[in-house]
Amino acid sequence: MKKDNIYVGIDIGTTKICTVVSRKNSNGSIDILGMGHAGSNGLRKGVVINIDATVKSIIESIIDAERMSGTEIRSVCTGIAGGHIKSFNSRGLVAVKGREVTNKDVERVIESATAVNIPIGCEALHIIPQQFILDGQGEIRDPIGMGGIRLEVDVHIVTGAVSFAQNILRSCEKAGISVDDIVLEQLASSDAVLTKDEKEVGVCLIDGGGGTTDMAVFRKGTVHHTAVLQLGGNNFTRDLSIGLNIPEYGAERIKKMYGCVWLPSVAEDDVVDIPSVGGRSPRKISRPVLTQILQARAEEIFQLFLGEIQKKQLIDIVGGGIVLTGGIANFEGIEYLASSIFDMPVRVGSSIGKVCGLTDIVNDPIYATAVGLTLHAANKGHNRNKISKGSDERVFSKVIERMKSWFNEFF
Repeated sequence: MKKDNIYVGIDIGTTKICTVVSRKNSNGSIDILGMGHAGSNGLRKGVVINIDATVKSIIESIIDAERMSGTEIRSVCTGIAGGHIKSFNSRGLVAVKGREVTNKDVERVIESATAVNIPIGCEALHIIPQQFILDGQGEIRDPIGMGGIRLEVDVHIVTGAVSFAQNILRSCEKAGISVDDIVLEQLASSDAVLTKDEKEVGVCLIDGGGGTTDMAVFRKGTVHHTAVLQLGGNNFTRDLSIGLNIPEYGAERIKKMYGCVWLPSVAEDDVVDIPSVGGRSPRKISRPVLTQILQARAEEIFQLFLGEIQKKQLIDIVGGGIVLTGGIANFEGIEYLASSIFDMPVRVGSSIGKVCGLTDIVNDPIYATAVGLTLHAANKGHNRNKISKGSDERVFSKVIERMKSWFNEFF
């Protein structure tokens, strides 16, 4: 097996760490060769709080993925999330003095757009062009070769705390792997579950993880807004634990087995067994009560995102509706609840049609980020699974490389 066409994505999440190994074929298709999965105990709300525990889980996930794929993993593309992630839009302007727009002009105008105040301790993770404007004419994707006097660009800038990103890098390096790239998790998930048409027409992706729920809004093929909500699957589990007076491990099992967030789909006389403490016999509880607890939390998350969309005046550009992925997408009735709140079409997103190979394993929405990371690596040419030493400086230098070679990502 050739080593230069193997790509690996690792999703280092709050509740799980998932490694996906893929191969890019000569025709451009992506085959999933293997997947490794391990519980995560070293993160809280997407941020590393215990490096040793995180390293242990990464190693376990890597070993499982290597065993299944038959590949030795040395480098990966990983994701980043958490409440420290902030994003905003910016505009830059330069003069081209009536001549043809060149690559240098494009670099200058993007540098102009990024000349903004970023909080101390933070770094730009993504600089994503949305449109170019030449002498007042907008919605230009490729201005190179066009003649004009004034060139403008709208960009979406995603920033993150350097220290939190460095802890992800250190965890990976202590686990014996180098990091080729760090990608915002909802952008990685979008590569796995969104279609090109949806991104063009306008769509909102909601990716529900264990510690956070992330949102990304796309239109005309590019990102218009991203946001992170510090509520996730763990909040559903705690709600059940408190509401039903049971341990969290029992609440997690009940959530996965009977989780429903749409009351009309549950029969009034339906009951479920829930565990008791102290060796007592299991108790029976009405499933509608269970559903009401979970539905209340899901409604809160969707209402907060609806408020974000309305505040940023994005309602009119989300013509393709809502796509749900991550663990939240596995709740029964989630599409009906989301549709009732957002008042637009909703579907559950998986990687069906994006990859081949072991699709029966990775099509679960909880693996969307890991699949998206390996797709990002394969499509951008990173993560070639070669033995190399990684460093914080090398990874962060890729931010500048992205800015200078933006046209390779944009077109």
